[in-house]
Amino acid sequence: MSTAHASVSSEGEAPAIEIVGVSRVFGDVVALDNIDLEIRRGEVLAVLGENGAGKTTLMRIIGGLDTPTSGSVLRHGEPFHPKSPAEAVTAGIALVHQHFALVPTMTPAEIILLFRAKRDRRCTRKQAASQLQALADDLGFSIELDGPVGERSVGEQQRLELLRALDADPEVLLLDEPTAVLTDEEATALLDVVKKLAHEQNRAVVLITHRLREVVAAADRVVVLRAGVVVSPASPVGNHTPESLAAEMVGSEVPAIARQETEPGAEVLTITDLYAGQLKSATLHVYENEILGVAGVDGNGQVELELALAGLLKADFGSATLGGTNLVGLHPRARIAAGFAYLPSDRYARALVGPMRCDENLLIGRTPWRLDRAVVDAPKVMAEWAVKGAPHHTAKSLSGGNAQKLVAAREFEENTKLVLACQPTRGLDPGAANQLKQRLIDFAGQGGAVVWVSADLDELLETADRLVVVSDGRVFGPLARPFDRAQIGLIMAGGV
Repeated sequence: MSTAHASVSSEGEAPAIEIVGVSRVFGDVVALDNIDLEIRRGEVLAVLGENGAGKTTLMRIIGGLDTPTSGSVLRHGEPFHPKSPAEAVTAGIALVHQHFALVPTMTPAEIILLFRAKRDRRCTRKQAASQLQALADDLGFSIELDGPVGERSVGEQQRLELLRALDADPEVLLLDEPTAVLTDEEATALLDVVKKLAHEQNRAVVLITHRLREVVAAADRVVVLRAGVVVSPASPVGNHTPESLAAEMVGSEVPAIARQETEPGAEVLTITDLYAGQLKSATLHVYENEILGVAGVDGNGQVELELALAGLLKADFGSATLGGTNLVGLHPRARIAAGFAYLPSDRYARALVGPMRCDENLLIGRTPWRLDRAVVDAPKVMAEWAVKGAPHHTAKSLSGGNAQKLVAAREFEENTKLVLACQPTRGLDPGAANQLKQRLIDFAGQGGAVVWVSADLDELLETADRLVVVSDGRVFGPLARPFDRAQIGLIMAGGV
């Protein structure tokens, strides 16, 4: 075990947080192994690593959600071991999780009051709303104070998460994948705020992200973890390139995806005049041997398209026919029998049961309940998809990227005709993201069809055969290769 000691930054002050020889062991799994790291005020520190590298575990220890097996955490040179998130917040540390901690039925002001409960019981709802609006104005955020947060776009919910954390005026802000489901424009705006918080307000900001271009654009220093070990100590971001960082994360050069030009085959999915909530009169045709990309700024109808096709939102009108079967109003098991597979944008809410074992999650919707789990060779399936975990581990114990790979491992079946992939690479490291991209490309190239909904335009430009844009609830396109990025951006912004 390392002995705690206080170091001093080049500016002459002790780091806001110093990690000294920290290890964390879960049973036979070593999540962190003798980690040393300084987190300094006035800078953005990017923490990189492949899925399961230990990034989130480290943030949970700093944020009071976990405790180290050995080693020390220092706060301004003094021992610091928060026993709860509330204790960490009181000490000036706020953690923004990858998956939102908002209560969907509450208004933004009520959310603020909920998180303030232990430190300010005198604040009224009106005062909280006023203070929240002032904080949003200071950061240049546009928010709507009325109505439940569950009805907001993902982008606005992400902004509310950040505002919720900043309401406590933290000195140290820990951000876990804050841009994972944001469009380019939304991500750029959020990162501008992140830099302002560090450089103008002198906060210490830790940014966990798999979008390497964001590291280069926003971070001051970057550290890389692999298998719980620091493989590239914190250093100025200018010393690295996205390619070198990707290689450090996975231990080798990340293989590029191989996309083949194929001729479209028979029509697989026909969406006709589909109305569902924000979505207005959507008509789409999806064919064998193709990936149809769906782009757009969040909140314009993509979520309604996803949920209507998956049977999680009742369509107001129209049809979606897969191989002669209308998916609208169809039971989930009947959808699977028709050849429909689904990678949802929120894997924890719509695909996995956290307290259940991984092997049990591999059976969900696929077989009659209570069937012996030996029907699925879980160790083989998990190894094939490089899911870091054991069949007896619970789904909630997996990292976000490994949870996504577990969902994909279940959804790809021999009889699958169509895959609805929504934000499929959210939270995946470059290697795992390219693995999943290649699987989807290969599936389409072998006669399958993919509807790929993503906030990452680069991802769609890289993988899609054709592309549509959803703007103000309406579907524009399809557009064919070679894609015109400027044209797509104009449509997304409502200019067409």
